[in-house]
Amino acid sequence: MQKIPLKLATPGMKLAKAVINDRGMTLCGAGTELNEETLARLSRIEVERITVEGHPVELDGEGKGLSQQIDELHARFRKVDKNPLMKKIKNVLLEILTEGTQEG
Repeated sequence: MQKIPLKLATPGMKLAKAVINDRGMTLCGAGTELNEETLARLSRIEVERITVEGHPVELDGEGKGLSQQIDELHARFRKVDKNPLMKKIKNVLLEILTEGTQEG
């Protein structure tokens, strides 16, 4: 799953998580397939970010793709990979990066 700015969402994407307003009301449920009307409605009510299934968007200015982030993480920890504490830190970061990408 990937959290993206609403402006990058396109029809056909599916929500991985429900869109909930600041009062806790569900605006769109998880699994909803986005269409032009839904995107326009979410934009009108000033929803800024949504979580969609998969990793459909490269977030150039706001982040990097998952595979690139994982590669950079491995590169950063390469010199200290034999240190047990550093290995544990790397594994926690890897878990955070990949959280939610496994279908379950």
